[in-house]
Amino acid sequence: MANTQLHILVVEDNPADARLVTEYVSEADWELTAVESPTITHVDRLEAARDAVTDDIDAVLLDLGLPDSTGEDTLDEMLAAVDTAPIVVLTGLDDERIGADAVRRGAQDYLVKDDMTSRLLQQTLQYAVERHKQQQQLQRRNAELALLTQVVRHDIRNDLTVILGWGDSLKEHVDENGKTYLDRMLRAGDHISSITETVGEFLTVIEDGSDPELHPVNLDSVLANEADKLRSSYPDATLTLTGATGDGTQVAATDLVSSVFRNLLNNAVLHNDKAEPSISVHVEDRGETVVVQVADNGPGIPDQQKDEIFGRGEMGLESSGSGIGLYLVDTLVEMYGGDIAITDNGPEGSVFTVTLSTWDDEPPA
Repeated sequence: MANTQLHILVVEDNPADARLVTEYVSEADWELTAVESPTITHVDRLEAARDAVTDDIDAVLLDLGLPDSTGEDTLDEMLAAVDTAPIVVLTGLDDERIGADAVRRGAQDYLVKDDMTSRLLQQTLQYAVERHKQQQQLQRRNAELALLTQVVRHDIRNDLTVILGWGDSLKEHVDENGKTYLDRMLRAGDHISSITETVGEFLTVIEDGSDPELHPVNLDSVLANEADKLRSSYPDATLTLTGATGDGTQVAATDLVSSVFRNLLNNAVLHNDKAEPSISVHVEDRGETVVVQVADNGPGIPDQQKDEIFGRGEMGLESSGSGIGLYLVDTLVEMYGGDIAITDNGPEGSVFTVTLSTWDDEPPA
């Protein structure tokens, strides 16, 4: 920000407060950086503020209590009007909570008028401008990465369709030994396809960034569909489904809840060391909650890895977690206000226990 002249839009209807803010902003001694004395545009109405927004506005100092708008509506209107500059909310001494709420709604920062000093105001403005620039850069990079991921996933799935199609055609032209290797190849291809689907679902979750709007989802139908998919993809595996109510148990979730159980079921097969993996799914309706247990006969999970396997606290190449699938499972269950835990399955294997809230017209907070 060195050798930069800021353009500040001050939206304040109290003449004394506006004059004080202007004096503080106009002082030549900007200690943190070599910022020249800023240009100030002052308005006292929301309508005038919207009209004053231009591309060269670097920051907005906004009083929420204006003659033509008050409170959250004022902030929402300004957030809609300006997306190239940060908004710093000005509050009274008794309205500090409102300032904190404003930050959660999208303001970059807030200042309590009675506590404001020239240095504090200058610091807040400079930090707000710098943070906003960094956020915009991050958003652009995220958008570019999301587009790249979409293109890569599309190309991978197209090539896999060709590979799997030719692989199916080869079944009639290979001997029994060849079929064993061909089946492994086709199974690996199905797994790669599943990974691309999981990555897409994961991006949907993290790109939204807001709390999901939960709605009733038929859990019995979800489990039955995912069980059929597993049996089709892994014919050597045995899967039993018990305890389903049959009357359409409704849980508070989103359509992505199917990804929770698809990833748990696939994980139970892919990380199984048996020639014939065995998976059992048991559903128990406990009134306000539904508990789903997914048990397998695999090698089990050491106690010290039972929490880390979801990637909690660390993700990346050095993570001891089991990959993006289980990380997505943990993320979705938490978003739904549920819980997931791992226990041992005697005499061998693991049990993943998922607890979700039933839908009763009032989803969990």
